[in-house]
Amino acid sequence: MVAHRNIGIIRIMLFLVNFITVIFLAGIIYRSTKLIIWDFHARDFLESIQYIPVIPWKVPAYSILLLLIFLLSIELRERLLKESSTMQILWCIFDLFICIVIIYLLNMGHKGLLLLPLTNIIVYIDSKKSRSLFIAFTLALYSIFDYDILSVKFNMVSINEYIQYFNPAQRLYLQGIKSILFSANQMLFIIFMIFTVQKQIDENEKIRELYNKLVRTTEELRVVNIQLEDYAKKSEEMAKIKERNRLAREIHDIIGHTLTSISTGLDACLELIDIDSARTKHQLTKIADLARQGLLDVRKSVKQLRPDALERYSLVSAIQKLADNINECTSTKVEAQISGEEIRLSGDEEEAVYRVVQESITNAVRHGQAKNINISLRFDTDKVEIKVIDDGVGCSNIHQGFGLKHITERVLMLQGNARFRSEEGKGFQVIVDIPVRNRAV
Repeated sequence: MVAHRNIGIIRIMLFLVNFITVIFLAGIIYRSTKLIIWDFHARDFLESIQYIPVIPWKVPAYSILLLLIFLLSIELRERLLKESSTMQILWCIFDLFICIVIIYLLNMGHKGLLLLPLTNIIVYIDSKKSRSLFIAFTLALYSIFDYDILSVKFNMVSINEYIQYFNPAQRLYLQGIKSILFSANQMLFIIFMIFTVQKQIDENEKIRELYNKLVRTTEELRVVNIQLEDYAKKSEEMAKIKERNRLAREIHDIIGHTLTSISTGLDACLELIDIDSARTKHQLTKIADLARQGLLDVRKSVKQLRPDALERYSLVSAIQKLADNINECTSTKVEAQISGEEIRLSGDEEEAVYRVVQESITNAVRHGQAKNINISLRFDTDKVEIKVIDDGVGCSNIHQGFGLKHITERVLMLQGNARFRSEEGKGFQVIVDIPVRNRAV
């Protein structure tokens, strides 16, 4: 911020120095012409030059007018066109044109005026390529626009020749003032470049500090993420253990109560079977009812392990809902295709199909980094075929981690078959066949 303010101050000072220099040189040309006329040296002056110079009063008038237009152009671009890179380039071309005209009016007596548009080029043009081209072109003009160089080819009157028409003391003062103004212009431009370089260094330092801070923050986030993952795993494991213990206790109580009642009832039947067969039969009926009720209670407890989606939707709808959730929450696109006549499966079969699809999608997104996943669910008369194919990174050697082992175990419990295929860079395929025990449409 300080460097930016200093650069603005230097640019104002640079403009003021050039403004004074232009007025000073234009005044010398105007005053010298008057002296030539008053001292009756017009004939000698015209014979010593090979072209008619610009009308004297036009030099200061036009030069001051053009400098004011130059200043107005800077103010306009600051207020109206600060964000337009194309217009900034056009403005810089306009600046160069104005300065070239002023230098021409001064008979190439102040080529340092080109340092003004050069500062505008550095400040306003953001494109490195365009800026470099403009700077090279301006420096080339600065080298060429020298009286000693151009006077070899073109006829013109130098500022020094105009100064010769003043008396010796005045010439000494005028040469000194001219040298001071030229030196001040060059020194201010050097100071401007120093502050510009310093500003760039400060910006690079800030960027480096921000980058280092970002790296540190990223590392801290990585550590926190690892801790959160570890905490989540522990929390999940604790929840599993808690739920497992709850179900174990519930099932233990149900089975213990049921088996104890059945055992006691059977002992009574053994004692009654030879005495009262009718009463024994009645007792066995009660024992059968108790066994059925115990089995029903156990099924209710185990049923709580089923996915909630299967409780609210059919199998096909639950899978489609699973795909829609992935499509809505991630950049991965999941497409589900159902073929064949839909079969209503038993609870464990539905759960196995759902878990296979769910785990396959999870592996494809988490490990395979897949962008597209295709789910194919085909119902045959005696089996259900599941294919989950993704376009992820794949692998040359398939290592069955917990997820793939979980799929294999579930499928084998239903006498099914699970196969996995993959190649490096060609995605991953999960192919599962599950036989249907009871077919009910």
